[in-house]
Amino acid sequence: MTWVYLSPHFDDVALSCGGLVWEQAQSGVLVSIWTVCAGELPPGKLSPFAQQLHARWGAGQNAPGVRRREDVNSCRRLGASYQYFTIPDCIYRCHPQTGEFMYASEKSLNGSLHPGDASIVHDLRKELQRTLTPDTTVVCPLALGAHVDHQLTRQAVEEMKWKLCYYADFPYALGGNTLVEQMDGAGWDCQTFPISPEGLTAWQDSISAHSSQISTFWSSELEMRRAVSDYLQAYGGVRLWSKLDP
Repeated sequence: MTWVYLSPHFDDVALSCGGLVWEQAQSGVLVSIWTVCAGELPPGKLSPFAQQLHARWGAGQNAPGVRRREDVNSCRRLGASYQYFTIPDCIYRCHPQTGEFMYASEKSLNGSLHPGDASIVHDLRKELQRTLTPDTTVVCPLALGAHVDHQLTRQAVEEMKWKLCYYADFPYALGGNTLVEQMDGAGWDCQTFPISPEGLTAWQDSISAHSSQISTFWSSELEMRRAVSDYLQAYGGVRLWSKLDP
């Protein structure tokens, strides 16, 4: 059996369930992390918002290349293989007709998925259907926090026939979440996978490998490591959800 974790961005699987990926790899399970929005920079100028993010990340003009190298190191720490799709991050995407940036502010990242992305969802679904094998368990984000790239990933995978599980998007999952509360007892099964001390260290190290992204959520690597440890302690492991048969 193979497990494929869909990561909207380079760091999302490491953030949300790196400890489980490591535990599975250690037990001999074939685990792969597929990053959806891993495409190269499109031609032309970046939006001012994208330029601001590049400056904060310290990644220069080739941010996707820098982040891809970080991800390779992260996946190696977890013992997982990796694959990259060619969809650009939402901060680079333009409307296919007007050429306007569809996500040009912090606020736009956590709103509705732009209608201009409809074809991307369709094409991603078709590519996943061509690539995945029937014995694969697919794990995708719940899209907690409503980031548009997380929504895109979930929408693309939901109509497929493979065994499907969902992970809680960390750190959006901190402090409870209305969606998760509604799922409990509403046709969903939640399974908690325990993580060993060694798994916790691998989890923290895999996030640390995404060094350009630490400042997105934390003031330091130490703060990140404490947050992951506290999160693990609060829930007793990594949680995955699946829909119960009707």
